[in-house]
Amino acid sequence: MANSSRLSKTRQSLTQAWQHRLVVPGLLLLTLALGILAWHFNIITDHTNNRRNTLSKASIEVLQALPGTIEISAFCSNSPYKGRYFRKSILALVQRYQHVHHDMHLQFIDPSISPRLAREHQVKKEGEMIIRYRGQLKRMYLPYTEEAFTNVLLQLQHGERAPLLFSTGFGETALDNEAASGASHLAEAMRAAGLQVISNAGLEHYSTLETKLATKSLSIKKLPTLVLAGATHPYTPVQVKAIQSHITKGGSLIWLVDNPSTQGLASLAESLALNISEGMVIDPANRQFDIPLHALSTQRYSGQGPTQEFALRTFFDQAHAIVRYRQPEDSWRTLPLVAAAERGWTSKTYHPEQPEKLPAFNSETDSQGPATIALALEKTRPSGELQRIMVIGSAGFFSNAQQQRGGNLAFTMQSLQWVVNNQPSITLPVAPLRDSIILLPSQQTWLMILFNGFQFGLPAVLFLAGWLTWRRKHQH
Repeated sequence: MANSSRLSKTRQSLTQAWQHRLVVPGLLLLTLALGILAWHFNIITDHTNNRRNTLSKASIEVLQALPGTIEISAFCSNSPYKGRYFRKSILALVQRYQHVHHDMHLQFIDPSISPRLAREHQVKKEGEMIIRYRGQLKRMYLPYTEEAFTNVLLQLQHGERAPLLFSTGFGETALDNEAASGASHLAEAMRAAGLQVISNAGLEHYSTLETKLATKSLSIKKLPTLVLAGATHPYTPVQVKAIQSHITKGGSLIWLVDNPSTQGLASLAESLALNISEGMVIDPANRQFDIPLHALSTQRYSGQGPTQEFALRTFFDQAHAIVRYRQPEDSWRTLPLVAAAERGWTSKTYHPEQPEKLPAFNSETDSQGPATIALALEKTRPSGELQRIMVIGSAGFFSNAQQQRGGNLAFTMQSLQWVVNNQPSITLPVAPLRDSIILLPSQQTWLMILFNGFQFGLPAVLFLAGWLTWRRKHQH
């Protein structure tokens, strides 16, 4: 009786306290305080059995090496189907990185509302992401995975360390020339993409310039990418030696070739085991369209290097064929990129001054098409970085007249960025989803029993249970 009386008094006192006039204001203040704390503090915990929603150690290390603001623009519509799927997937991915890097900002842009902005950024697909960091720009599309996004951030980290050094003074295409033979369109595209470009007057002082670059910016820890943009006069022996020294040290190279003897780079071609044709690649099919035989167009690309998933039509004028045979104990990987003139050939006797005259095919001096007119070499350095050399068989490919045709500019920019971004990528281990594995019986009979049990047996059991419950209720 004493315990029952004590319990009754306790309940009565709690009821009186709950009915106090300050209870409601106190609850409101407590709710407001919890809301303020939730606004200022964000606590995220991962309760999956293999922590598959937590960033890996490699991703965290990449983020820690990227101080400063990272801006992300995602071009997604607000449609209830595809657009919102993109937004949900991108937001779920970026939020994991924002929890570690608090200066990462995400902005969604609807291309249907801002079409001009989408055109200015050259957005090609819905769901495309543009990531900016310290003047560098990278694009990302599906799949929205941690491995893909971390590798993009890694490219941003290393991209500013590899400026493009354009050699000038020997008839190369000039970046500040707005004429048809100049390369002002390419220069503008490189600035928009955040590529560092340096125009050098000559290569005889290349080592001095390299030292100045390293002194000027401590972040430049690797050699610039040397660009030989189609010389029409031969380089001097001192400059050829500087080019070969650059490659020996591990520097990357982009070379727009003419006849190697015309450019004075026959020794460079020999050291790289490249066989560059003296004659030009011609396509007799051009005659029916009244197009010069040396004006090539192609959509034949290999699915590797910068031409991976590239499908735009490109145009090459006065192109030379490039061949590289396999070498014993060769450390270079050969990547043929672009082929043209499937029904044509490489002609030694063709003259571009007579573009309508079709020379006869000579089996002794000519080679049948298709001909490789763009080729890349790749080698892994001891540091883990990739040394890349890209050779394009058209000396005037960077000119404004060429870059405005078809997908030439897109191909050029994709190639430049591929050569520059030669740092090693990160491969993250895939965490298995242990709760998504179902072990089914191997025998056909048990599979049929299991399938029919779920399809017919389980609904029948539920119906029977409901009917028995209803009957028992009405009986009582």
